Amino acid sequence: MENKTKIMVVDDELGICKNVEKILTKNNYEVIHTQSASQALEMMKNDTFSLLISDIVMPEMNGLELLKQVAKEVPDIKTVMMTGYASTNTAVKAIRLGALDYIPKPFTPDELRTTVTKALLGEFQKTIITDEERDAIEVMDIDIDFGSDAASNLIKTEAEPVLKKAESTEEFFCNVGNMTCDVMEKLGTTCKTGVKKNYCPKLKALAKKQAKKAIQFNPKTMIGIDQPFDYDEVVAITGPEYVKYMDRDGFAFLPYEELKKVDPLKTKQTTMTASLQKNILVVDDEVSVNNNIRKILGKNGFQVDQAVTKEEAIEKINQHPYRLVLLDLRMPGVSGLELLRAISQAQPFARIIIITGYASIETAIETTRIGAVDYLPKPFTPDELRNVAEKAYMLAA
Repeated sequence: MENKTKIMVVDDELGICKNVEKILTKNNYEVIHTQSASQALEMMKNDTFSLLISDIVMPEMNGLELLKQVAKEVPDIKTVMMTGYASTNTAVKAIRLGALDYIPKPFTPDELRTTVTKALLGEFQKTIITDEERDAIEVMDIDIDFGSDAASNLIKTEAEPVLKKAESTEEFFCNVGNMTCDVMEKLGTTCKTGVKKNYCPKLKALAKKQAKKAIQFNPKTMIGIDQPFDYDEVVAITGPEYVKYMDRDGFAFLPYEELKKVDPLKTKQTTMTASLQKNILVVDDEVSVNNNIRKILGKNGFQVDQAVTKEEAIEKINQHPYRLVLLDLRMPGVSGLELLRAISQAQPFARIIIITGYASIETAIETTRIGAVDYLPKPFTPDELRNVAEKAYMLAA
């Protein structure tokens, strides 16, 4: 009798477990599922599984906690994470904790099969970290309302094949949302959230998204993509004359050559012995961003070097050892992730933090696979910058 590849699926939503099982059994996999992460862990310790597919947002023990435990207790099993609450933060943590891939819901059957095949064949690069680094990753900060049934609506529950929308607006019409709903089509009734709380979770999520887009630029709180800092801090460094030249998106009207002259930080240098200096490199083509990072981290005892071009970054990396590198993803003359790869190869022990105004799940996953230890989307606050820099530097020390 042929031995089938055994896969463990854990998700607190039974419908999702059954649909993943339905998809993968057609590819001749043996699928065991449970709604409890702790139960899954015990089953994996007592039986042999080739792959774990786990949700992240679960009560009792979330998927990131499970990853930590798997690394200690079942280190040989391969892992893939899936979530209806995808974020760059959890994507980076999942990949660093050993997950081979991270799949946002909803996903198609082909997307799931492709990921499973690649994971089992070893086509994904696994991130290798020390026990100390693994223990330092926070996994208890997932802020999700567990009373909501939104997660169950994020996966195509009848995923093989993907269901078409109902042609009859009457048959699948939901009175709570006042619209034809695919959840109504799949469940045959209004979702639990609609019944219990008398509002449509899909419409509520859409309203939140639209409200977020409608928020007007407020220079008193944040200065946009290319100036990711608190207004008052920027004014304190550069003076109000500099800030007044910036438009609502954070871009300055002054020519680039004039902006490069704005460097008030050169007037005062922190005096400390070389042995005590925390040398880091910031790579960003925006000089003003580099200056502000240097000002903020300088207060924490960092000695900050900067590079504004690909060539300058490579030159500095080849000449000086850095424990920490802050790298912008989008720079003139840089193709894809080539600069990240070059820095990782030249200084494999350096901790690299990605800073970007164009954050995406895909780049968060890929940069973490290459070696980035954190991923900071712009705009970010001075405290956020200090926290990620201190954490990364402590691990590098």
